[in-house]
Formats: sequence, C-alpha cells, structure tokens
Amino acid sequence: MPAPESRVIVTAARSPWFAVAGLVGVAVSLGGGHVCARLAFTHGVTVITAATVRSLCASLLLLGFLTMRRMPPWPLPRDFRGTLVLGACIVAQTLLIQFAVTRLPVTLAILVFYTYPFLTAVVTSLLGEHRLSAPLIAALAAAFAGLAMVLGVGDAKVDLFGVAAAFGASVGFTAALVLTPRLAPALAPPMRTFYMMALSAIVFVLAAAGTQRFAWPTDAMAWTGLAGLSLLYALGITGLFLLLPLLGPVQTAVVLNLEPVAVAAIAWIALGEMLTPLQCVGAIVVVAAVISYQLRSRKT
Repeated sequence: MPAPESRVIVTAARSPWFAVAGLVGVAVSLGGGHVCARLAFTHGVTVITAATVRSLCASLLLLGFLTMRRMPPWPLPRDFRGTLVLGACIVAQTLLIQFAVTRLPVTLAILVFYTYPFLTAVVTSLLGEHRLSAPLIAALAAAFAGLAMVLGVGDAKVDLFGVAAAFGASVGFTAALVLTPRLAPALAPPMRTFYMMALSAIVFVLAAAGTQRFAWPTDAMAWTGLAGLSLLYALGITGLFLLLPLLGPVQTAVVLNLEPVAVAAIAWIALGEMLTPLQCVGAIVVVAAVISYQLRSRKT
C-alpha cells in the first residue's frame, strides 16, 4: 500500500485544486495560531516560551507520523545536512519577526514581512523556474494592497531597525520556500520537515535555557492560548512544507497571503474584534487576487 504522502502527491497531480485547498487550510491554521498567540501573550506567556513549545510540538507531531509509517529518522541520512540550512532559515525568520514587533506596531511588522511573496516570485524567476508575468505581478500587488487595508497600518511609526528585521524575516522565509525543493531532494517531505523543525526546537530550547526566559503558563487562559498556538502551528507548518513541493514556491506564497485575512476573521469570530469597512474591502481584495491568479495559472 502506498504511503499517505504518495497518495497525496498523486491526488494533487490529478487535481491541483486539492493542494490549493490544503494550503488554504494551512493559512487558516497558521492564522488561528496567531490569534492563540495573542491570547497567550496577553496572559503572560513569553515569546521564547511560545517559540520553544510550538517548535517542540511540531517536531513531536512529525516524529509520531514517521514512527507510524515506520520511517525512522535515524541514523541520519546523507541528505540531512541540507535540512540544517532550511531549519536555520525558519529560526532566523522567527527571531527576526519577533524582534521587529518589539520595534514596530505588529501590523506594520507583518505587512513588511509579507513582502516575501514578491521576493519569492523574483528569486524563482531569476533561477529560471518561471517568467515574472504581468498577471503574477498584478496578483501580488493587489494582495499586498489588500493586506495593507486589512492590517490598517495607517500612520504607524516607522523604526528603521524594526523594518530591517521584518524584511530580514521576509528574506529568511523566502529562502525556506525557494530552497526546500532544492535541498535534500531525496528525503521524503515528512522526513525533511522533521529535521527542519527538530533543529528549530533544539535552538529554541538552548535559547530558553541560556536566557532563563522560559516559564510555563500560570492560568487557564494562558494554557489555552499556548496549547492552541502549539497545535495549530504544528499542523500549519507541517502542512505547508508537505504541500510546498506540489505547488511550488510562487503559488504557495500567493495563497499564503490569506493568512493575515484568516487572522482578522478568526479574531472577529473568537475575540469579538470588529472589522472596519476598509478591512472588509481589503480582505475581499486579497481573496479575489488569490483566486484570480489560481484560475489564470490553471489555464496556462
């Protein structure tokens, strides 16, 4: 019987919309994780605690999957070294975006971070994977404009160090998207993703021990936020890197523009945070940009 990941690849090859739908689920899962993180942080959970627990949870989820499929991750395969680079990209992206939000309003930091779809499109075009077409540029520009409306950056104060950190996080995530299909190609996607997340977990465990900033939640709401963040991040990041080889970096980056929209929608439903008419318009623009590009890409 073929492994689950093999069946997923065959299904996605026959129906690309299957992979797109899965990636929309990834965006919603990661967006829900951000809302849970907000709940955890407002109840005293530290950033290093959240980063450590969520990376450990993702590693354990993947380890459990590999164990069920009888795919032991050790002894380390020859292609293991390539996954270290990917793990370093994820660690750098996490640290830089967290630094950015200490220097910038969160909405502005996220907006700068979301330059990564542009970077991904440009880099993959330079590598010869595709042509930087007018429809792609239009879709990315429309999605970015819609995100600016959803996030409502307005007159946010600009700090150059914060902007540089957020852009650095964008570069780190772009590198992870672009390099994943190229590094350790012989490894099955679950195995490759496990090594990435395991390295991330090790780095954050060491950072937590070295800084002594790790602290378990002290009340039920903090536990709820941390548990939700860890589970949703584990599901989202695992799904992302399993689906990435099926759609490629550019389509993946385009669809992930839905993540901030998911954050706004989930915060509205779960936390009662009202959306302004401008934010609603922005959300519609992002969704329309993603759908129109997917329809056009299916025709070409």
